Amino acid sequence: MKKLILLMLVAMVPFLTMAQKRTKKGKDTKIETTDKSSDAKATFMILKGVEIDMFEMDQVGMDQKEIEDRKRSDITLDGMIQRHSNPSSSFHFSYDIGGESSKESEYFTKSSRGFRSMAQAVHHAQKSGWNFVNSTIVIDDMITIHYYYMKR
Repeated sequence: MKKLILLMLVAMVPFLTMAQKRTKKGKDTKIETTDKSSDAKATFMILKGVEIDMFEMDQVGMDQKEIEDRKRSDITLDGMIQRHSNPSSSFHFSYDIGGESSKESEYFTKSSRGFRSMAQAVHHAQKSGWNFVNSTIVIDDMITIHYYYMKR
């Protein structure tokens, strides 16, 4: 038993002395850690599409009876298919690439004036090297706001 304890102490002495070893005080050793994610150069863009439902906008000036008559005429299956296949929506697009307006965002805004859907706007941005990341849709009565987050 004594031999076993003596053997354990002899084996543990190097480990215990290594743990207590101090660094030299005169030497300034600084360890720098670099964050690898900061080296990545990624640019983000928010494509904002405001969709205004013109069918609902037409009803703003009408009285309640006219609105109900118009809805009743659209209740038929053909009327519903017609309304959803040819949506009477107006789109307005804005491109946010950073804090200030850039030539690229101005180019996107000018070229998107004739677009009739969000898919056209995303496709146009994708041609310029932007990749779709995520989307958020906010619906408010007659207006639907689409936020598409893109990355390059």
